[in-house]
Amino acid sequence: MRITFLADPAAAAEDGVVRSLAARHDVEFAAGPDSAALRTLDADVLVTAASGHATAVCAFAPARTLTVHRIPRPGDPPPPGAPELDALVVPTEADRAAYEKELGPAAPRLLAIPADAHAADRWHTLLTGLAALRDDEPRRQRDRADRAAFHRAATAPARPVRSLPPPPAPAAAERRRWEEAVRAAGSGGGRLVWAAGQLAELRDDLLAADAYAASLRLAADALEAADVPYVLLRGPDDPDETGPGDALRHRLAVDAGLSSRACRAFAGAYPGQAVYAVSLPHRAVPVPAELLTATAAPPALRLYRPYLTSGRTLRYGPGHGCDIEFWHRRHRGGAYAGPCAPTALGATLPSLAPTAVRYVDDRAFPTLREFVTEPRPPVDAVYTTTGPALRYSLRSLAMFAPWIRHTYVVAETPPPWLDTARPGLTVADRRHPPDALGAHVLPLAADVFLGRALPARRRPGPLSVDAAGGHEPRRLDGLFARRDTDAFRLCLDGTLPRGVHAFLEGYFPVPSPYERAGARGEGVRA
Repeated sequence: MRITFLADPAAAAEDGVVRSLAARHDVEFAAGPDSAALRTLDADVLVTAASGHATAVCAFAPARTLTVHRIPRPGDPPPPGAPELDALVVPTEADRAAYEKELGPAAPRLLAIPADAHAADRWHTLLTGLAALRDDEPRRQRDRADRAAFHRAATAPARPVRSLPPPPAPAAAERRRWEEAVRAAGSGGGRLVWAAGQLAELRDDLLAADAYAASLRLAADALEAADVPYVLLRGPDDPDETGPGDALRHRLAVDAGLSSRACRAFAGAYPGQAVYAVSLPHRAVPVPAELLTATAAPPALRLYRPYLTSGRTLRYGPGHGCDIEFWHRRHRGGAYAGPCAPTALGATLPSLAPTAVRYVDDRAFPTLREFVTEPRPPVDAVYTTTGPALRYSLRSLAMFAPWIRHTYVVAETPPPWLDTARPGLTVADRRHPPDALGAHVLPLAADVFLGRALPARRRPGPLSVDAAGGHEPRRLDGLFARRDTDAFRLCLDGTLPRGVHAFLEGYFPVPSPYERAGARGEGVRA
């Protein structure tokens, strides 16, 4: 193997690694990054050490030559053009981890080789592996181009979003006519009621994750019916895998040149139905999707169908909608810039052409392969205590942590309303604790309740719980009105007074999957 070091020959001769490699390979030296010399270089591997040389090497070295950059000192930043190199050698494992985090998918092959007695052997192993890589030259060049394109897209400055006025709202008379028509027709057979200035469908069987997924299906069905291409995005803080019941607002990216077609698609997809759209980022007054106009399309829209429980205690509205973002391209062949929050790939995207799929509630949606990663580690919930409020704690878990893999209830005698044969639930006694627990466990008690969505990325372990008391109506009313507490405990002492029961029934009206159909409540004290 012919190896060329882009370095001063006298200094390189004192390098123990270079001397060791020279004993095994044909080693040469080049004094500097001369473009003509690089173009005619006859070497299998070109090794650089100066940060300024890497750019010239990427620009002028022959395509068949493998390029390796050697970081001389710990803590040095990656050289310019790093994604177009074949390999980066860093002095410590900490540097390798830092480079991997900074470059992400744009990183070439990374290897930590400390300056010790085994350094030359590690270099020899690296070069042997690179020689095998060169045998698949088309793939090598394609991977290099992909890394470079991703790096350019991720580091390009975000284009400032031009502030546009919100689209004109429909006339009051037109909106009244629409409301009367929808009331007369119903909404897919569901009963409609007036809530918060909108028509909402009465549903007692929807968890929060169901409302998010329903909004995603509303948007995707309309776009697909109108043949408007889109991709499902993933934000920087989203779970690594979007599976059934992930309680997160979904986002779709559409080419801004198709914004008028998208608005027409939403207007035509749901005639006579209580489906609304709100323009973003202005958060203007929601308008019926049927009355959307294709002129003056906003930078983004949020599409949703309002839902309300029959007890009027839980409402799913704009906060559970699906965002449709219209992404602009700076120039032909360039990256796309988004109008809202950045994605997991940053403020720009190299392309809006789908290259993979992500699943939500067993339905596949087009996305980019960079948004599809390994599934997150599973988390199991374990109830170490039981009591009369266990029913509502399980409801809160199903509503606000649907990503829980399995639920274990430690109890000598399970309550009669608990469906112990339901998949995903195991009842165990204290003498025979569960033996199939995963590595990550969420411990819970029967009088602890989730008050809002619990992020799937939180660290495993006990919750930070707000002790909200159990017998003070004023505090319970405030807790109900705010709905801003992550988790709270009611300290029930084995009883469930009627006032607390009414509060829990209103806060968590949707039955969990683990309740027997028609089972009566118990433990309510008169």
